[in-house]
Parts: sequence; C-alpha cells; structure tokens
Amino acid sequence: MENSVELRRVVYSVLLTQIQFGIYHYREKLPNIEETSTRLCVSIDTARAAYLKLKEEGYITLSKNIGATVKVNYDANETEHFIQTFFSAREKAMTDLKNSILPLLGNAQWTGLKNASPETLLAMEQLFHHENPVVPYAMLKHLNQKYRSLGNSLLMRLVWQIFMFLYDPFFGIEENLQYFDQSNGYLPKVLSLCRNKDWYSLRIEVNQSIERLSSALSRFYENRITMSPPETEVAFTWSSYKKSQQLCYSIAMELLISISRGVYPAGSLLPSQKELARQKGVSLSTMRRALELLGSVGAIKSTKYVGTQVLSFDQATENSDFTKPVLQRRLIDMAESIQMFALSCQNVSLLTLSSSGSDLAEVLCRQLREHRQFQRGETLSYFILDLIGKSAPCQAIRTVYSELLRQFFWAYALRGMEKDQNIINTMYAPYFDSLIGSLENLDYSQFSASLEALIVFELRRTLSTMSRLGIPGVENILVPDTNVN
Repeated sequence: MENSVELRRVVYSVLLTQIQFGIYHYREKLPNIEETSTRLCVSIDTARAAYLKLKEEGYITLSKNIGATVKVNYDANETEHFIQTFFSAREKAMTDLKNSILPLLGNAQWTGLKNASPETLLAMEQLFHHENPVVPYAMLKHLNQKYRSLGNSLLMRLVWQIFMFLYDPFFGIEENLQYFDQSNGYLPKVLSLCRNKDWYSLRIEVNQSIERLSSALSRFYENRITMSPPETEVAFTWSSYKKSQQLCYSIAMELLISISRGVYPAGSLLPSQKELARQKGVSLSTMRRALELLGSVGAIKSTKYVGTQVLSFDQATENSDFTKPVLQRRLIDMAESIQMFALSCQNVSLLTLSSSGSDLAEVLCRQLREHRQFQRGETLSYFILDLIGKSAPCQAIRTVYSELLRQFFWAYALRGMEKDQNIINTMYAPYFDSLIGSLENLDYSQFSASLEALIVFELRRTLSTMSRLGIPGVENILVPDTNVN
C-alpha cells in the first residue's frame, strides 16, 4: 500500500476503533509501529503518522523507550456505546458490502486459489499453524495469499479497503467468533481441494465461506446492535487511484467517449477550455487538467494560436511516450481493471439482470442495438460494463465498477496499434450478436457468459499489445479461464 493521506486516515481510524472497542485498554501497550506496519500491510511512515495523530488527539502516549500506551480509560458502558455507535452508523453500508463480496470477489478468490503455487499453499498452511495467530490480521495475510497468483495490485487495494471497513472491526470483537462454526475446518479443506485439483468442490467451498461471513454479520446486527442508525450513515468508499478522486479523470473520459463517437472527429478542434468548462459545469482549472490528461495519451494536441486538435488513433499512439514510467504504471492499472472485470462480470451481470427483471434486459438490448450503429466495436466493453455497473443492485458494486471504468481512459494510448476500423467492427460483431440475442431471449446466463468471454478477449488483446511495447509487469497479470461454471 502507498504512503498517503487516505491510508493514514484509515490506519488511524482502525487503531482508534481498537482502543474504543476495548481491544487495548487503559495503560496497555499497542503493537509497535513496525508490527502495525506489517500487520496492516502499510509502510512504516504511514503507521507512524497514524500513531502521531493518536498521540496528538490524546488517545495514547508515545515514547522511544516504552512505545505506544493507551492513555484513555473507558468503562464497559462507554465501550459498548462506541460499538453501538460505530456499527449502527455503518449498518446499511456493511450489509450492502457483504452482499457484494461474492459477486465481486468470489470468482477472483477461486481463480487465485486454483492458480496458487505450492509455495503459496504452504505459506497459508503455516500461517494458521502459527501459535496464537493474531486475529484479524492473520486473515488479512490469508486473503493476500488467496489472490497472489492473479498478479493484480489494484485488486489487492480493493481487498485491503474492504478488510479495513468490514473485516477488521467485525473480527476485532473477539466474541463475534461465536457466529461461526469453528469445527468446519475451512482452511485444511481448501488446501486439500487445491492440492487434489478438485476445482468444482473448491468453488463451492469458497462461495460458502463468503456466505458464512454474510450470515455471521447478519446475526451480529440482529443480536447485538440495538442503536438506531443516524440520519447520515457512513458509506463504503474506494478509489482506483492511489490519490484522492479527481473530477478531471471523469471529465477526460467523457470527452474521450465523445471523440470515439465522432462528436469531435479526428482533425477537428475542440471548443475552447472556457467553453468546455461551461458545458461540463466545472472550473477552468479542472478542465485544464482534463485536457492535459487527454494530451498524455495522445488524444489531442494543443498548438499556440491554433487551438486543441483531436488526433487520429495513429497520431495518438505516435504522441504517447510508452517509455515514461507514469504512463507504464497507468497502463498496468488499466490492464488490472480489465482483469477484475473479467473475474467478476459474469456474476455481477447475472445478479443485476436477475434482480431487475425483463425491463432492464429490454433497455440494455435497445441501447446495445443503438450503440452498434456507431461502428466503434472497440468501445463495446466499456459501454456494456458501464450500463451493468450503474444498474447493479448493490451500492458497493456500483462504486467499484465506476472506479474501474475510469482506468479504461488509459487504453486510448494503445488505439493506434489496432487494425483497420472495419476489421475491428467485424471482430466485435459476434459479441454484439451474442449479447443482443441472449437479451432478446431473456437468457441472462448466456448474456453473462458472453460478457465474460468479451472481457477475457479484451484482456488478452490488451496484455499482448502491452507486451509488444515492453511494458514491465504485464507478464504477472493472469488471464482467467472463461469456462468457470
């Protein structure tokens, strides 16, 4: 994880919650900064900053010789009030998030375990053979090992954020273990299934483990939390960028879509920065940053006294410097976002269509037919994932999909390496046929399978292109199978 203001805030909140929940009592020592850094998978600087803020706020004392010691003294009633306040303010978000984990991450967990190396399986085994493993941090290490073979740091940032929002506070309360059947031997069973290559049974076991968490959280709220939620509840948030969300990325993507649809054809001039800012309802500085982003992927080129010209795909690639580490990192993020879609889109689209009924299927079918008329097959995956993501029944899924789609922006720099537009459209025609045909027949399973096949196809093409460009790290990103049912 990266050292940033957002990470410091999360680590600070986690440590403060542990103090308020009575995990660490008055005059008890907290783990040292190095231990917290290791447990939470953050840098020492991030952990240190969180400790310093706890000291400034009066929750701990901090010295080189003694370390961090709890300064506040809460009685049992105050601790219970903290627990009630914390979980009541997050009930809606936690309930939504637990319902989102299986469609978002179930297949990713299964695929990660299916492709885990013998060394990874051994590390998982040794982790829970360790005497007195620290809960819930042993669980965080376990999750990291589950997903390791996918080679996806963007996915791990999402898993980390979910862990800190849901797993850490829930499992930080020791008595919450009562909501689980401790005798089912989950880990030994998973390891045995992996080593025996019983992938069908492994999928069932992975899904059941996620469902057990959902059930345990439901029972916890039913049996323990009695406080009514506040008027404004705490929401689950995640950004696909390590820095805070920036509006300029969304504006840049909107302009790219307009360029792709021919609103601003190659060779034409964009409206002035002032006019674009007025049209989009943003500040001039935000629009300026959005245009700088478009320039970084070769979509436009600004010339003094002339204006901002839209470049063709060939010119876009020519004006992109693929040797720049910043662009290389963004392209890796983009490829990782496609992998996350490939691992989740089948379950997410099936859930979304099944939850919404035939009305959504009819809307999607009509819009897909309309989109086909643009004759830009390469935008199909973005278009359909955007529609599915916005219609998903869970807010967490909508949040994650919206964030992942922002990474598609960087693919524009690769467009000039693609074939003739007619060849591209011919390449995507079978996917249009399959998606539209399955929606016409209200065959949601077929639609979801076709969507997954499309995204896996996109991932393979993207990784192949990036490999030819010599982008480092692309070889680590796993291409999942499509026949996962």
